[in-house]
Amino acid sequence: MAGVLRVEKPLTSRGFRLLTLGLGITLLLTLTTLAYSAYENATYLLEGFRVGEGMPQLNVNGTHLTVSNLTLSNRGVYPLSVALRGWVMIGDVDLGSASTGEIMIPPKTQKQINLILPINLTKACTDYNLLKAILFNKTVAAFKVKVDFGFQPFIAASFEGGFSSRVGAALDGLTFRLRSVEPLNETHVKADIETEFTNRSPIPVSGVLHASLPSARQRNLQYTAAPIEVFAQPSQHYLTHLTFTLPKGELESGAWYVLQLRFETFGHVYEWISAFRV
Repeated sequence: MAGVLRVEKPLTSRGFRLLTLGLGITLLLTLTTLAYSAYENATYLLEGFRVGEGMPQLNVNGTHLTVSNLTLSNRGVYPLSVALRGWVMIGDVDLGSASTGEIMIPPKTQKQINLILPINLTKACTDYNLLKAILFNKTVAAFKVKVDFGFQPFIAASFEGGFSSRVGAALDGLTFRLRSVEPLNETHVKADIETEFTNRSPIPVSGVLHASLPSARQRNLQYTAAPIEVFAQPSQHYLTHLTFTLPKGELESGAWYVLQLRFETFGHVYEWISAFRV
């Protein structure tokens, strides 16, 4: 029986197959390492903007918003490139924006990042409804951010997120209390009504407060106090007094009375009523 003739493949062909297999394994390991590095970094970036010790803090003053306590860590094996772009808004009004530019974070290191945004609060003051909300209610300052990051020299990606901070009312705790009633003469008395509030907003309160007191004894009769120039910086506790000259017997002990108030500020006029007890 004739033997079967076997033809050996050239050594160069087998060598090429081994080289191709080796390159494939190397590429697979590289992609796996890169994917793991990207996963770790992306996960940490997302955590840093939402929960945990890296949760950013917002601090708003009259001209700037500062985002601090933002720590970004590169847990992977490739250099991490990060760029932050941020916008700050109160309500639907865009007050300002800024960016950090490109920040390089070497492997196995972390960086503390602060982002300072110039803000234009005059935009809020020109919006009637927004300013009304800031004056009388707590509002929300929202910070929106877009993060572009890449693992050099392979992958580039981005994501958007945001967080917010409560902003107190500019006229927080606004109250009116009757402090004293003193005789002026045989027919009239002077009623002193204490007025106070705390400015817990990032904008100064500036305007003119008008107050009138409807008569409880005669219809269509009102008593008017002298207008008060109001000015209170952020975080300032403000205290002033409204003074009314009233006929004797107009105020009865234990009764409730209603003040009609008008506040003129930033070209707007806001009117409301407030009660006080004698």
